[in-house]
Amino acid sequence: MGASTYWQHRSEGAAEELFAAQRMPRGSDARVSKLEEVASDYSRTPAGRAAMMELGGIYFERKDYDKAQETFGMLAGRSRNHPMLKIAALHRIAETQLAKGDPKSAAETYLKAAADPSNLIGPESRLRAAAAFEAADDADRAAALYKQVIEDAKETDRAAREKAEERLIWMTAENRIAK
Repeated sequence: MGASTYWQHRSEGAAEELFAAQRMPRGSDARVSKLEEVASDYSRTPAGRAAMMELGGIYFERKDYDKAQETFGMLAGRSRNHPMLKIAALHRIAETQLAKGDPKSAAETYLKAAADPSNLIGPESRLRAAAAFEAADDADRAAALYKQVIEDAKETDRAAREKAEERLIWMTAENRIAK
């Protein structure tokens, strides 16, 4: 069996296993168990990565933030050749850190996503990082990021620029930063 034939066979098997998991009741222990199996056995396939994303989401919904963060971290690591999936996984890690009450770590994770050259939503990642810094009571770093979004914004990033401008106005109005 050639390498491409083996890969196709493996990918098809993973897709069948994922489909079987998705036919089970959402959030059920049986579904979680099956998704864990697919994520573990087929982590390098598209179906394995889809299982990781869903599994991380289930853990997050269950407030099992450590498992969610671990699963999203594994997904980010397995998604080097799929840049937007990697960015999505990094964003989910940051959301998990926020839910755990660690906005400073979330901000750093969003900045890691923003720094990735393949990130097509860099301004959004920086906006989220700035909001996390605000939540961590680091108004200076938040303001610096908002200013960076404004300065770097292209015409297509108008919404990000407007959101950053709005946050700076509010931060100034609330006396969190100097005028």
